[in-house]
Amino acid sequence: MGPGTGERLLRRLRGILFLAAVAVAWPLVAGWDAAVPLAVASPMVAVGSLVAAPAARWTIAIGLGILVWALWRRRAFCRHVCPVGVLQGACRGRWNHRRGAVARAALKWPIGSWIFLLTLGGALVGYPLFLWLDPLALFGAALNAWRGPVTLCAFVAGIALPAVLLLEMFEPRLWCMRFCPLGAMQDWAFSLARRIGWPFAARAAGRPGPAAIAKDGVGRRTFIGVGIGAAWGAVARASHADARGAIRPPGSVDEDRFTGLCIRCGNCIRACPPQILRQDTLQHGWAGLLAPVASFDSGYCREDCHRCTEVCPSGAIERLGLPEKRRVVMGIARIDESTCLLATGGECTACITQCPYEALAVAESPDGFSSRPRLSLDKCTGCGACEAACPVRPVRAIRVFAPDGGEQGRLQEAV
Repeated sequence: MGPGTGERLLRRLRGILFLAAVAVAWPLVAGWDAAVPLAVASPMVAVGSLVAAPAARWTIAIGLGILVWALWRRRAFCRHVCPVGVLQGACRGRWNHRRGAVARAALKWPIGSWIFLLTLGGALVGYPLFLWLDPLALFGAALNAWRGPVTLCAFVAGIALPAVLLLEMFEPRLWCMRFCPLGAMQDWAFSLARRIGWPFAARAAGRPGPAAIAKDGVGRRTFIGVGIGAAWGAVARASHADARGAIRPPGSVDEDRFTGLCIRCGNCIRACPPQILRQDTLQHGWAGLLAPVASFDSGYCREDCHRCTEVCPSGAIERLGLPEKRRVVMGIARIDESTCLLATGGECTACITQCPYEALAVAESPDGFSSRPRLSLDKCTGCGACEAACPVRPVRAIRVFAPDGGEQGRLQEAV
């Protein structure tokens, strides 16, 4: 088999892997949506989530396995598997050009290395800063941004990948070599492996690879980058601790860590059968932009579903079994008796009938002549069934609000 035949087979393999990535990131089979998040293959997501939110998740093993492969064949994932790299190869060389001022300036500053080191430093304090810049996360977000209504959020989520491809047309390999944090992480890990005498890395040292790895890849630059990232992450986590108000998916970690761990891949939003999850549009600050929030306008978090807890690749949403998920407190229901039909003499019991946890009941008013709804907070999970069922408009008489005092994700006592 000649060199030409081997190259053709390699191109076909890349094509097959690319189609597999599209199928995983944008599944077309009903009921299989987001069952296997694409971002689990990213070593950067695996390491960042493992450091920031240690937990036994099988998804981490995939990313770590690919990282070990990258130590044996430097940036092998980038060259042969990464779907963004395949798209870049298709866009590369469409125009004859010379490398411009932007490329020359970028070559002096390995921005991707700094992004990775800052993220690693932030992960040490529980707030990985730039996990959402992982190319696999950008790929999945771009494919799924246009599946729903075209909104500002969809545009922001979907524009990153086209921007990378446009850059590739004018400045080939600039994103991969100087901006991509996943590629920079592989270079950093390879450099570290050589320093400590990892046998695979020493064997692969003579193989041709991308632009030179930074000489101080595990020295001064690492120390400075990780230190700055840790300080930045600590400040960001402290500043976001009091930024309450968002109702997150069940099983979400505390708000002061959630906005850092969430990579905005959209898997939980796609996996949600009642479609109550949507991307945040700055209602809860810049830190939460494009992160999932729950809204109960037309549905609620069903008691027989825990799909969103099964598809998060970064640990922002903990993996929960159905019994555990049924005891997670997403929010707190509050009743406005001044507009409630039952409390004002009407016959409505919609919220009481629809509550799957029997947290609502009819209680007599002090005067003995009227009734009102009574809420048992020890049974309420904030699932939103009552809000979705309430017929009062434009503002519903019973609404679910985000938990106060850091109660997001708290488990009720088993009864």
